[in-house]
Amino acid sequence: MEKETKKSIDINELHEAFKIFSEASNNLTASYEALKGEVERLKDEIRVKNQQLKEYGELVDTILMNSSSGILTINSDKEILLKNNIAENIIKTFGNEFLNLLYTFDETGLFEFSIKDNYFKVSVSKFNMNNVSGLIYIFDDITNLKLMEIEKQRNEKLALMGEMAANIAHQIRNPLGSIELFTSLLQRDLKGDEPKINLTNSILKGIKTINSTISNILLFTKDVKVKKQLYFIADIVDDVVLYLMHLMKDKNIQFINKINENDTIYCDIELTKQCIMNLIHNAIDAVDNGGKIMISSFSDDKYSKIEITDNGHGISEDFLNRLFIPFQTTKAKGTGLGLSIVYKIIKAHGGNIIPESKPNEYTSFKIIMPK
Repeated sequence: MEKETKKSIDINELHEAFKIFSEASNNLTASYEALKGEVERLKDEIRVKNQQLKEYGELVDTILMNSSSGILTINSDKEILLKNNIAENIIKTFGNEFLNLLYTFDETGLFEFSIKDNYFKVSVSKFNMNNVSGLIYIFDDITNLKLMEIEKQRNEKLALMGEMAANIAHQIRNPLGSIELFTSLLQRDLKGDEPKINLTNSILKGIKTINSTISNILLFTKDVKVKKQLYFIADIVDDVVLYLMHLMKDKNIQFINKINENDTIYCDIELTKQCIMNLIHNAIDAVDNGGKIMISSFSDDKYSKIEITDNGHGISEDFLNRLFIPFQTTKAKGTGLGLSIVYKIIKAHGGNIIPESKPNEYTSFKIIMPK
């Protein structure tokens, strides 16, 4: 009896243990399923995040590569880590000289520098990521902006000097008329006294020269009104060259005419002749005996270009920057107004004139007119 009771207890305990084990197993299975679901959810979340990161990375790459600014990243050993298309093109154009100039900026900040007549603005910042440090350069070609700034300053100076010159010219012209009148009357009274008449002739000649200078000043100061039509460039140049040919013969100048007979220009013909005459006249003065002057042209549907080049003494860089400012001249007898008037006429046409020069080698002026 006692033995049967003992056996019954063991079976109950075993049954109870199995029940507990079964519950624990079910709980464990449920936890496993829950954990498995959570892992799958996290995997999906990671997959989505990775896809987003990939898309963001592609977006950043697209922005970098298509940015209008040059972007270049280097490490502390000046090894290039990243460069976009603009940076690559600029480096290809200017070579190592550009990089050497860029690398002189090794502190955070905004800087400007120039290379081969081109101007650049560069923003420099530092980075330190995953134990790699270096510099990020973001740069832009600001050459056009600089040229516009220079032109704006030049136009402001021209306007100011024009106003001042007009006032001076009027103040001189009034008493000059009286001097001319009194000298003529005096000359009439000196009839028969040749030595004194010669003196009055010298005075009248001087008055004529001053009047001519004043006329140029007033021409410079007044507004230029253009009446534009379409002309063949060759016709305009032929008329001017005919007028100046005797001066070129006097100096045995070799004149090379490369004007294309089909090239046209939309301009005021008389004002354009005046510009070309002034420029060729300056070229004649600039070359030595036996020198060379060349004129060429180009035109398409939008623009016309005339270029005049001489192999004279050239112009210094300093003087080149103030070439179109009134009263700037290196000639002993020049008024310094010729190029200022040329500049004003070209601008009145909506065009541009670009001087280039290398001392003791050449000078060229490019006139660009819109059609």
